[in-house]
Amino acid sequence: MESSLKICAAYIRVSTHDQEEYSPDSQLKLIRDYAGRNGYALPEEFIFQDDGISGRTAEKRPGFMRMIAAAKEKPRPFETILVWKFSRFARNQEESVVYKSLLKKENGIDVVSISEPLMEGPFGGLIERIIEWFDAFYSANLGAEVRRGMTERASRGLPVSAAPLGYTYKDKSFVVIPEEADTVRVIYRDFLSGVPIIAIAKKLNSQGLCTKRGGPWENRTVRYILTNPVYTGKVRWCSEGANDYHRSTLLEGTRIVEGEHEAIISQEEFDRAQRRMEDYLKRYRGTACKTQRQEVSHMLQGLVKCSACGGTLSFTGAGMNCVRYVHGKCKMSHYITVKKLEELALGSIEEQMSGLKLNIIPRQRTDLEAERQRLEQLLRREEAVLGRYKEAYAAGVDSLEEYREHKAASSKRTQEVLKALEKLKRPAGAGPAAFSEKHREVSRALKEGELTDQEKNLLLRGFVDHMVFYRAMKKVEVVYYV
Repeated sequence: MESSLKICAAYIRVSTHDQEEYSPDSQLKLIRDYAGRNGYALPEEFIFQDDGISGRTAEKRPGFMRMIAAAKEKPRPFETILVWKFSRFARNQEESVVYKSLLKKENGIDVVSISEPLMEGPFGGLIERIIEWFDAFYSANLGAEVRRGMTERASRGLPVSAAPLGYTYKDKSFVVIPEEADTVRVIYRDFLSGVPIIAIAKKLNSQGLCTKRGGPWENRTVRYILTNPVYTGKVRWCSEGANDYHRSTLLEGTRIVEGEHEAIISQEEFDRAQRRMEDYLKRYRGTACKTQRQEVSHMLQGLVKCSACGGTLSFTGAGMNCVRYVHGKCKMSHYITVKKLEELALGSIEEQMSGLKLNIIPRQRTDLEAERQRLEQLLRREEAVLGRYKEAYAAGVDSLEEYREHKAASSKRTQEVLKALEKLKRPAGAGPAAFSEKHREVSRALKEGELTDQEKNLLLRGFVDHMVFYRAMKKVEVVYYV
């Protein structure tokens, strides 16, 4: 019978990729061996994994949170969660206790460490708490030791971060990469010559040059190069936490000391760049504040897309332009005055409503997407259940008649789920005539002066998914949703 088959899940986590004994493959192999010896079936869909993620907080572990969500389903999909060690489940004792209690009390699911067997009864529970306390202490102590070690390295001028553009990490120090160093020098030379940051980003992208991570250049990545003292042969470090170096304000306790690596930029060039950067930020912040005040109440806020790259059109002074173009990531300007863009958008809506030539799509709202995911998960579960029925029949546990009954019931449930999925794909009220009739009065109200821009924006968002602006044709294409 199906009840004789014990279904389990596996949770695997590694904090770094260089700990062979904690590798995902090693953990999974040990868990599979344990499951086989102890009569558990471990379906592939119940293997949850987080790579290179700390265990201190559950919210930062997507695999863990998917496992908890799956465990809450009715009926429960598995009865046990296997981990290599309790420290893989959590290193925060409070969270460990909360999630284990939730799983046990609400879902009847146990968490079992395959390498830390516990005896039955209250004494076993006490040992489990001691293990959790030790893991939490180890994690906190390890973090403090790592910070202490990095602070000591920084005080001696040794690098404590990944190598930025221009350098590679070799023999515990930064070593110059000549080709990348030339790119850094060009950035400083252009900036000090008066070239705007956005123009520098566009130039680098047009030359096919990439950032250290292999991505395209934009304002913030150029600014990071221009404000990083590592290029003058220094080391920057903060023991209080991670700075956001795209911001101008650094955390208290940030230290800059002389390093042991070769400089790419002179201190005089770097200081000149910082003075120019201060002027740039003053102008930028002033423009940004004005832009934000305008955007908050604008009728087309967040709705119009660039026809070249799909980026959103945003304010750039008196008009609007592709935000990706402004940041150097799009090659085609889509600048247009606000008034002209409004005329094109409202004219297009009126023409499409009258001619019933509407592009209407089903809107992937969060609730619909969540329902789709839930139904697809039910399908996967039915496949797993049917597989267990086959195993039970093949093993002689179920008779042929019992297997046929189970299979028929499973097929019926599968068909019901498939029908529900099909309904999600065919939203009601998507016909052009019905849609136009419903929203025609709203489109007329958009042209009237009685409504504020914010109210008009809300009305538009009630039936417009997005608009696409084609600058060459002076045309706005509207995409609606149901």
